[in-house]
Amino acid sequence: MPIGIKSYGAYLPKYLLPRDLIAKAWDFPNVPGTKAIAMADEDSITMSVEAGLDCLAGIDPKTVDGIFFASTTQVYTEKDSASLIATVLDMREDIITVDFTDSTKAATTALTRAVDTIKANKDIKSILVVSADTRAPEPSTMWEFGFADGAAALLVAEEDNLPLSIEDYYSISANVTGPWKRANKDKFIRTFEVKMDAKFYVESITKVMAEILKRNNLKPEEIDAAAYYYNNPRMHGRISKIMKFGQGVAQNSLFFQIGDTGTPMPFMLLIAALRRPKDDAKIIMTGYGDGADAILLQVRDKGALRDLGKSRLGLIGHQKSMIITNNYNKFVDFKELLEKDRYIRKSSAVTVWRDTASVYKWYGVKCKNCGTVQYPDLSRSCYVCRADDPFEHVKLLLHGTIFTYTLDHLVGGAYLQTPVPRCVIDLDGGGRVLLNMTEIENPEENVHIGMKVEMTFRKEHEGAEFKNYYWKCRPERGRK
Repeated sequence: MPIGIKSYGAYLPKYLLPRDLIAKAWDFPNVPGTKAIAMADEDSITMSVEAGLDCLAGIDPKTVDGIFFASTTQVYTEKDSASLIATVLDMREDIITVDFTDSTKAATTALTRAVDTIKANKDIKSILVVSADTRAPEPSTMWEFGFADGAAALLVAEEDNLPLSIEDYYSISANVTGPWKRANKDKFIRTFEVKMDAKFYVESITKVMAEILKRNNLKPEEIDAAAYYYNNPRMHGRISKIMKFGQGVAQNSLFFQIGDTGTPMPFMLLIAALRRPKDDAKIIMTGYGDGADAILLQVRDKGALRDLGKSRLGLIGHQKSMIITNNYNKFVDFKELLEKDRYIRKSSAVTVWRDTASVYKWYGVKCKNCGTVQYPDLSRSCYVCRADDPFEHVKLLLHGTIFTYTLDHLVGGAYLQTPVPRCVIDLDGGGRVLLNMTEIENPEENVHIGMKVEMTFRKEHEGAEFKNYYWKCRPERGRK
């Protein structure tokens, strides 16, 4: 039975930063385009949840047998992030979870290991591979023009009638001089010599792609799309010429529109290549970082791929709802690039663990007597019909309508000129919740009763020296 890609998903933050603002801030020569920047309440986990939700639209998460998480910006160095993402996505307990990190090729490495795991274990039929990065660039460096934020997910499965099959893969290892970031030492990426970095990059990328062609008796002109990691458009074009790919084969649209998203970039380039699939098209996806992975894929069902594109936000859907910020200081604040004392809330990791079903998995309770849905699961009596212990747990929906709201200027121990909307929301399908709103411009004008919103998983604070997450609402971005 073939192994391949059953579904895909992606996530891009709300805001785009024009690169000319960076140039003006530091009196640098300008680099054209924009880059995606995550908000202060986003990190690699929250963005992975969003990409996972997009990928699993219309698919029961409890049918998936594992989740592999790939990132160079791990939230924890000793705690499994994949397990947290699986919990929020409401996956089963008896699944395999693994974190892949410390290299920008971690996503493609995780994908190949997912294939190996499915081949080796008859009880594992599908694995969600999700990748995200939120790298902080050192201010006043060229990294600032490139580093961007985002996430992507691929559902690898073994079954008939897959839209995209995985035909082969080939990997190499290379102990190169850079880039690097030392544990407990460096806050920002370091490099020894940019020219040497480029040399190792070109050698590794071309070597694995040439070998994957040789192993499968393919010529460059037989490749319909090449989705390989890059952080320099000139190097990207050079590789295309070395490989003798035809015009338009190498996917190069991301850097100037979104930026260098790091680990998830090969996945994003693949998703971009699938916008207009051709019958039996052959695609090479390549990740790079102290070596490289090349993965050969082939379109098996063009119609199914088109259906996926219509039922997922993917890249294009998110790009449609992105807006440009003309404030460089907002980027500095989002990335917490300024050293300052930050407000720390009181918190309890034990409470979060106890209330996981409500806080992370987004479950409420439904009264068996009158049908009322309540959230959270705190009371033993229905507040409508007053029946005792009448409840069953129900999964809450991630869309709703604002019932009422207030605008609060006091947030996190500080007074903000722009208030944060605190919204009471009637969820589609039942249930009423109180959530803060994020991704909102001019809330005094743009928030109103009856407004349609969707829920998004976000970072709240680091009380008790622990990462605390919860749900917020945002104006609709079109999630399916």
